[in-house]
Amino acid sequence: MKIMIKDLKPNEQVTTYFALESLKLRKSKNQRNFLELILQDRTGKIKGYLWDNPVITAAVLKEKTVIKIRSITTLLNDSLILAVEKVRQANKNETDIRDFLEVVNGGVELWREKLLEPVDLIREFNCRRLVDSFLNDSGFLELFITSPAGVSVHHNYIGGLLEHTTTIMAQAAQMADRYPSLLDKDLLLTGAFLHDIGKTRELYWELAKEYTTEGKLLGHITIGILLLEEKIAELADFPADLALMLRHMILSHHGEIAFGSLVRPAIPEAIALNILDKSDARINHLCSHLSYSNPDESWSQFDKILNTQIYQKKYLKSQFKQLEVTQI
Repeated sequence: MKIMIKDLKPNEQVTTYFALESLKLRKSKNQRNFLELILQDRTGKIKGYLWDNPVITAAVLKEKTVIKIRSITTLLNDSLILAVEKVRQANKNETDIRDFLEVVNGGVELWREKLLEPVDLIREFNCRRLVDSFLNDSGFLELFITSPAGVSVHHNYIGGLLEHTTTIMAQAAQMADRYPSLLDKDLLLTGAFLHDIGKTRELYWELAKEYTTEGKLLGHITIGILLLEEKIAELADFPADLALMLRHMILSHHGEIAFGSLVRPAIPEAIALNILDKSDARINHLCSHLSYSNPDESWSQFDKILNTQIYQKKYLKSQFKQLEVTQI
């Protein structure tokens, strides 16, 4: 049975499986060899240290695979680590990929069906045929519905990009209906669909989530523009002004140049998209942070993204004295 990293406690004997993110052969101050392992599962990461036969073990183990470890949990400089006693490569039939990569709640197929609802709200001919050109591209679609939306910050699980895009599109439709004189609903929905398409080629997630070489060199915003240009080139007589607005929405959806945008949002739909993108990412990160927090504690651990601790104590209705209604 898999023991999750979040459930590990100090001074325990642990035998379980981890994804091996990386390994490095190092030397101690007295020149003794040891092996440093970076281990992970869907709940976090932890370091392991092996001192017995480190050179031989380093030659046998393969990064980006699942390994089985027997170890002792201990604290080193207030951080939990594993003192590894024994390690081997795991067989495929021993593990479940869902232990190492979380899958979107409800499953990918559920969210694939949900995506069609806001897509069907796109009425403008050119916007709809552009979105359909992506959805009818089987290679793109397979990556789009399975990709995480991030490595660690938000929606960092299989189907995360699909969930994030679907959620933003649904909220975009509501916002456009609320402000019909300000926001072009078709443009906002189409921009919401397109804004993170570059993540299909920015991230790699067969076992451990990491950035591709293309992702490191270009980033998902630039990749998204390239994907958009490829599709527009295939569509006859696509309006130049619409293409310009959609390019701008992809380039500006992070809001600030300091946050990765190439330009700041300069049309109402781009500003709305940035607001929706930030809010969904932040709420999703909050959910993830609290899901790994100890529910018995009043406060969560400090989170560097949220830049705060979260007060978790919930007041139950039973804790409140019910008001007595006097019959007249």
